[in-house]
Amino acid sequence: MKEMKFGTRVEVAERMTAEEFLELAPKDRKAELINGVMIMASPALDIHERLFGFLFRLISEYVEAHDLGEVRGSRTPVVLASDQVYEPDILFVARERAGLITERGVMGAPDLVVEILSRATVAYDRGPKLRAYERAGVREVWRIDPYGLAGTEFYRLEGGRFVPARVEGGVLRSAAIPGFALRAEWLWPEGRFIPVREALAWIEAQGGPSAAT
Repeated sequence: MKEMKFGTRVEVAERMTAEEFLELAPKDRKAELINGVMIMASPALDIHERLFGFLFRLISEYVEAHDLGEVRGSRTPVVLASDQVYEPDILFVARERAGLITERGVMGAPDLVVEILSRATVAYDRGPKLRAYERAGVREVWRIDPYGLAGTEFYRLEGGRFVPARVEGGVLRSAAIPGFALRAEWLWPEGRFIPVREALAWIEAQGGPSAAT
């Protein structure tokens, strides 16, 4: 195995299968299998981790409160094909599809994938990974630039293809999590993030899951 510098890919003499990756991938750092090649990212910056912490708590607490499914963090493997295994920052699997979750990871397409972009991984997130999520049938993908809205993209699956999701009035309404809505301003605060309890109260005021029916 030949390891390159910070944030670039680890090249393997022979391409790996998903099964081999699950056996050989390091346990102490994030790794993904992209087109049969293992990629290891550099450690996350604080701006990435702060945004991750806020979103993970917000989505997890909303989903748990309404018993909508399962939320997982960035070290959960998602097996999409024999040469594609990803570890998205956040994923959601609807309750009726919870059978996809096994001891070894998620065996199939989650309903929602959230990727917080970094310089080390942005080329993969905007290229082969997005195409693989589309092929596998992920219902919704958020690619969030921790530095602002300009580099942020939201997609929904329609007719087997990803189309951009609108942020109307500064609000993104999820297609994958019933009733979940996100104010764009929450993602890039000037100081501290809004308390999760306040964000949840605002979401519930919009109608919660009942608003999606």
